[in-house]
Order: sequence, then C-alpha cells, then structure tokens
Amino acid sequence: MLTQSSLWFFVVPFAIAAAIPGPAQGALLGQVVSRGARSTLPFIVGMVLGNALWLLVAILGLAALALQFEQAFVAIKWLGIAFILFIAWNLWSNNTGQPQAPVQRSAARGLLSGALLTLGNPKAVVFFGAVLPHAFDLTRLSTAEVVLIMALGIGIDLSIQMVYLLTASRIKRVIRSSAAMKQLNRTSAGVMAGCAGWMAISR
Repeated sequence: MLTQSSLWFFVVPFAIAAAIPGPAQGALLGQVVSRGARSTLPFIVGMVLGNALWLLVAILGLAALALQFEQAFVAIKWLGIAFILFIAWNLWSNNTGQPQAPVQRSAARGLLSGALLTLGNPKAVVFFGAVLPHAFDLTRLSTAEVVLIMALGIGIDLSIQMVYLLTASRIKRVIRSSAAMKQLNRTSAGVMAGCAGWMAISR
C-alpha cells in the first residue's frame, strides 16, 4: 500500500532530476527558438512519454532486461545526437537574425523526435531502478498503484518541461533587434552542440 511518505521519496528525487538541465532541455530550447512554442509541444510530449516508458520498465522490474539491449540504445542515442546537431546547425546558419514564422512540421514527427531523445538515454531506467525500491515495495504494487505512480511521474515531468518551454518562449519574445536574435540563435546552437557532445562521450 502506498503511503504519503513513500510517494514523497519518489516525487522529490524525480522532480529534482527532471528539473536539472540536460541535453533534452537544450534541444527543447532550440526547438522553441527555431519553431516556436506551439510547434514544440509535441516534442515535449514525446520526451515525457519516453521517460514514462522507462519509469514503467523500472516499476515492472524489467530494468536489467532492458539494459541488455545495449546496441539498440546506442543506435537510438546517436540518432538523438544527430537530431540535436541538425537543429544546432540550422540555428547557427540562420544569418538573417530576424524573427521568422515558425517552420511547421507534423505533430507525429515532433513526438517521435522527443521520444527518441529520451529513449536513447538508458540512464533514466538506472535512475528509476535506484529510486523506486527505496520508495515502494515493487513486488506488492497493485495495478491502481502503478497507474498512480505513472500519473505522478508524467505530471511532474510535463509540468517541469512546460516551465522550460514558457521560459524559452519568453526569452524569445523579448528579443527585438536582429543582432540580438542572431546572438540568441547562435547561443542556442552552442548550447545544443555542447549537449550533443556530452551525450556522445557519456556512457
């Protein structure tokens, strides 16, 4: 049976981990700058669903099994790196320095991009595998309790990423001059390239 204290043992570490900036947040920033806040929403949903899948894997006790498919995760990881570098290059090579209408793309593509970015990071399942046993007795969770934990995880993650989205959108809105917009583009590109480099060397 879930208790208030056990839920806090899950909620607090997860919220802290989700709030720490990383490659996903760098990609999110680039998406907002290049496509606008509205077009970035499917990307965020994909990110959150990717983390939710890792959370479910950990709850079901399949973390060790999932980590056996290392080569698949390596391939997904490099797809994510290539995606981040592609956005970074587009931002860096945008020399107009003028705010432009967001480039439209399908919601499905944005969803897939966000999901690939988080699914390519199996450290998420390692984190969940370390935190969950301290918070819950995973062998005695009912279906309703699993649903509650999943709902909490998705709600926390989505809320935090929306804060990042609103912050990035506000920064973009206050940029008026062409020189400042160009600097924002290149700063965002640099942040994303750094995130891609971190992903490439991390294990």
